[in-house]
Amino acid sequence: MDTHIKKLQDQTEHKEIVKYTQHVLEAIDQLVDEHRRLVSLNSLAGIKPNGDKEHTFYRSMHDVKRILIVELEKTIEDFKHMGDKHYVSNYPDGVKQ
Repeated sequence: MDTHIKKLQDQTEHKEIVKYTQHVLEAIDQLVDEHRRLVSLNSLAGIKPNGDKEHTFYRSMHDVKRILIVELEKTIEDFKHMGDKHYVSNYPDGVKQ
């Protein structure tokens, strides 16, 4: 995923949105790591983790990260085509304020 972010950063002059997305993805990774540590500590204390809940948590975090990347790609695409009257933008409200 890091190589994909770097490739997107090279594709646009709006590097700040790519950097922001990268920071959010890192924060999600930290949250997942904290959760993993908490579950490990609970396991050591004899509290058995619920497999379904764990699977749901990790799947949700993966889905959130994927959505962030997809939305970043769509935003960069809209930035690339600004001023093109034949381009149908991904966001009706645009990318500029």
